[in-house]
Amino acid sequence: MKKILLALLIAFTSLAAGHAQTSDSVAQQRPRIGLALSGGGAKGAAHIGVLKYLEEIGIPIDCVAGTSMGSIIGGLYALGYTPDEMANLIADMDWSIYMSNNVDRYYQSSTIRARQSTYLFSVPFGAGNFEEKSFNILSTLPSGVINGASLINLFSRLSIGYNDSMDFSRLPIPFCCVATDILTGDSVILDHGLFPKAIRSSMAIPGVFSPVEWDGHLLADGGLVNNFPVDLCLKMGAQYVIGIELAEELRSDPEEMKSLPQQLSQYLSIAVQNNRSQNRQQCDLYMHPDITGYNMLSFSKSAIDTMVNRGYQCAHAHRKELLELKARLEQYGPCGKTLQAPRVKAIKPDDSIWLSTVKYQGVLESDAHWLISKGGLKSGTYTTLNEIQQAIGILMGTEAYSSILYNLLPDDSFPGSGLTEDHYKLIITFEPAEPHLLSLGFRYDSQEKAALLLHLGVNEQKLSGFKLGIDANLNYNIRFGTKVSWCNIGLGDINFAYRYHNSTLNLNSSDTSRYSVFKVNQHNFSLFISEFHMRDFTFAFGLDENFYSSGNSFSLYNVLYDGLFHFDNAKGFFGAFFHSIFDNLDNAYFANHGFYGSADIGWHIDNKNLFRQLDLSFIDINISAQTYLQANPSLTFIPQLTSRLVLGKSSAWYDNLVGGSIPGRYVDHQLAFMGLIRPIHVDDFAAIARVDVRYRLLDKLYLYFMPNVIYSSDWPKHITASHHVNFGFAIRAAYDSPLGPISLDFNWSDFTRRAGLYLNIGYVF
Repeated sequence: MKKILLALLIAFTSLAAGHAQTSDSVAQQRPRIGLALSGGGAKGAAHIGVLKYLEEIGIPIDCVAGTSMGSIIGGLYALGYTPDEMANLIADMDWSIYMSNNVDRYYQSSTIRARQSTYLFSVPFGAGNFEEKSFNILSTLPSGVINGASLINLFSRLSIGYNDSMDFSRLPIPFCCVATDILTGDSVILDHGLFPKAIRSSMAIPGVFSPVEWDGHLLADGGLVNNFPVDLCLKMGAQYVIGIELAEELRSDPEEMKSLPQQLSQYLSIAVQNNRSQNRQQCDLYMHPDITGYNMLSFSKSAIDTMVNRGYQCAHAHRKELLELKARLEQYGPCGKTLQAPRVKAIKPDDSIWLSTVKYQGVLESDAHWLISKGGLKSGTYTTLNEIQQAIGILMGTEAYSSILYNLLPDDSFPGSGLTEDHYKLIITFEPAEPHLLSLGFRYDSQEKAALLLHLGVNEQKLSGFKLGIDANLNYNIRFGTKVSWCNIGLGDINFAYRYHNSTLNLNSSDTSRYSVFKVNQHNFSLFISEFHMRDFTFAFGLDENFYSSGNSFSLYNVLYDGLFHFDNAKGFFGAFFHSIFDNLDNAYFANHGFYGSADIGWHIDNKNLFRQLDLSFIDINISAQTYLQANPSLTFIPQLTSRLVLGKSSAWYDNLVGGSIPGRYVDHQLAFMGLIRPIHVDDFAAIARVDVRYRLLDKLYLYFMPNVIYSSDWPKHITASHHVNFGFAIRAAYDSPLGPISLDFNWSDFTRRAGLYLNIGYVF
């Protein structure tokens, strides 16, 4: 009996094995389905709609090849992301950050905030290779407008578990993308290596994104040579290729070629004309979604939603072919999305993870300690993706590095760690920025006409060490300054500075509507300690020497000879000062929330009395504060308070000067007062209360009502102090343009009882 049962068992097992072998053989014969996704910038959102429909029908995808934006969508799909997840991800992204080198103002140091709210643009540069005696400055200039570090970090965050160097055929869905070697003009297939870097290489639009170095290649956008990589799908073994192309036909109407996005799309279409027809013919199913009305830079949420829907509708139009394909595939077994490896672990931004190791690469050990304290990322602590991104933002805010890349890898040293564990190694790689900086600012206003601001910073983008800055403000009122600094991160900077200011003041009379012209020259020498690596708070304190003179002729020789020894041609003041600023506004000019405050205290004594009568010295105190109260997305109230007090026997050079919309325009202690275009002298104590009411008419167009009142008095110089109260206002229309704010003011005050107009174009300096 046992022998009979054993024989039956063997026979049954053999039959089952044979059946399994037959099933495996049939499964292996199923046609391999490939997906080819073309480039197209923001128009690539249409790919997501097609993928969504393919999943609903039940069409499996066995391999994916993409170019540029097609590599992003295809790469995320190959990692296991669903179409809905990708649509939400792309629609919710702040593309103004990822499509630029900008760091959110929240993360910037005070120095960077001041620079970006003053200069139209800044260009970093180096001095070549000193060791090889090569001083080609041009070779150190940026190779693209955008370095793409933010995008690589994004792709790294989205591919956790698959962001180490690997073969892309081992992804949940096998994947490859294409880039262009700009050294040879050849296409380069990226099917192994670092996944985030491969995606970044495939989408590096020349002149917009910096090219990427890769195994001896210098890679740019793959759309230059193969924007529709159907051939790569075939090389990956696809027997049936579904191709989705977004490139448009060449436009012949010049009126449709005026904008940059339209021109970029045309350049791409020209570049791929040669292989477009061949790629289309190699498709078994070709789709071309209708993305009329949108371009490569249409990244708004509404545009993304519309293009996803258009991709879905395009796939729906091919329902008959897709159902026929599904019927063929079902002969070999059930259809649907299958993954050969676990899908990427989607860590939410606020999920807590354990950092077993934090490693800093590309920085000096001394700098690393400061960076660790600045960013707050340490080994053996819990953190979140939000906190990692904030730390990277803070470190990028120093502008000492052209890029900071991070990689979060599962820590294999923990038993059972992998895609399901929360133990990770964080590797942060720093690429130092070019040390020097050249900046240019431009402004036009109806008072001083055109103004040009030039800045040269030597070693300015280094964290520590010797730095030199030279500034020249060329306009109706000339300014020149230079500063030499020794920077020791964490301990403050030691600075020696010289400033020259030639001002022609059109002063209003206090009792008539007439005004007089007054010329003043100022030389300032200062030695001070400062801290500018902080984000919201900065300060400086030290000693200074000021020389003033009226008239047209005033040389540095006159200052040093007459001022120091004869006291005839110049008026000199020795003193000490403390200056501080708190600024956490979300925007320098059109903020919606935050607080800005400053405090300045100075002690001054006439050089004639420096070693004689100290009772002739005086102190000036200047305090200002403003905040933003947003009633709704369109309406904002901006209360402000500014005051200045002079204590002691002062000089006319330090009298309170009030007027104009720009504080410190003619002299450092000038207070702004809406309603007065030309400044006016007031008493020793002045306090200005102001509440701006701002209404946003359009996305970047604003209307202001800016009333203010000033109280001035000769207190505390006289016990029975007289006082004055004056009122003024301005109505302003302002536009937030790429060149800086453009504003037109209509103003009036009871000082002169005359209305005036003031036009400003560009950043204030």
